[in-house]
Amino acid sequence: MKVLTVRVILFLFSMMALSTPLGAQTLEEIQSRGLLLCGVDEQHYGFAHLDAQGEWVGFEVDFCRALAVAIFNDPTAVTFVPLNAKNRFGALKGREIDVLIRSTSWTFSRDEGYGVDFTNIIYYDRLAILAHKSLKVARLDDVSKASLCVAAGTTTYETVRDYVYRTGKAIRVLVFNSREGLNNLFFSGQCDLYAGDYSGLSMILREVSPNPEDYVFLDTNLSKEPLGPVVREGDPQWFNLVRWMVYGMIEAEEQGITRKNVTAYRANPPRAVKYLLGVKAGFGGELGMRNGWMADVIREIGNYGEVFDRHLGKESALQMERGLNALWKDGGLLYALPVR
Repeated sequence: MKVLTVRVILFLFSMMALSTPLGAQTLEEIQSRGLLLCGVDEQHYGFAHLDAQGEWVGFEVDFCRALAVAIFNDPTAVTFVPLNAKNRFGALKGREIDVLIRSTSWTFSRDEGYGVDFTNIIYYDRLAILAHKSLKVARLDDVSKASLCVAAGTTTYETVRDYVYRTGKAIRVLVFNSREGLNNLFFSGQCDLYAGDYSGLSMILREVSPNPEDYVFLDTNLSKEPLGPVVREGDPQWFNLVRWMVYGMIEAEEQGITRKNVTAYRANPPRAVKYLLGVKAGFGGELGMRNGWMADVIREIGNYGEVFDRHLGKESALQMERGLNALWKDGGLLYALPVR
């Protein structure tokens, strides 16, 4: 009887171990390691690139640094792992990184079939087509025969492939893994068209093209591309921390809390932000964080608008408009779940 009882107990423990998600305890692993491993783009100006001093900078880079502040109160406690479109999900599932923040579109098939979870959207993008002006076309629908460059492993590839199949046009799709390879193919004239996210192609046109005036964006509306952080499935604590950090940065902008005034806000907080800034307990402990962790993120990195302006908007060389990425109250789509 005793032997049977021991066997039953051992069986139950083994079943519990098997039922524990493989991706669980990511936060504990990061804390034990002393570093966050963040997957970013290889070179995507404005979003993730190496500056003249060899430091990673960019819009998405700052969200990685914000996570490092949330966990360690140190924006430098992060290692950046450059990834291309094809190997990014494998790196996440293979535990080479803790989180993927690399211009990755949220789709049903990825969310349900890749063993990953998208936490929220940090940038609303769309598919765009860049063309040589010498083609003398203004719309994609005007193109009947052409060669088109696109990155492997992207939703863009799937969309343009479906478009070619549906329309029956003589468009030859050329696939390449690296952005550098795609740029070389297109600007050397081996491709007539270049498909990608509008944000990415805008950066490429500005930073890489030999003469931006020689190229034009075609009028098309093939797909929407919502971009955001990705984590492994089965680790709700880590998922929730990434999600609420992003929402906290958006909420901070809506409430007017910035890097400069967050200390004053925390010293004399309006009722609406006591929870967000950790003056009222709960927003820290429930996520395994210290009280005031979000105030530290804002102090070191800034709110969403500050990050956008610094790397993409009015304080950057790119001078991009907020557009869809404006707050909901300003006519955009950016909306944080209430932090209360």
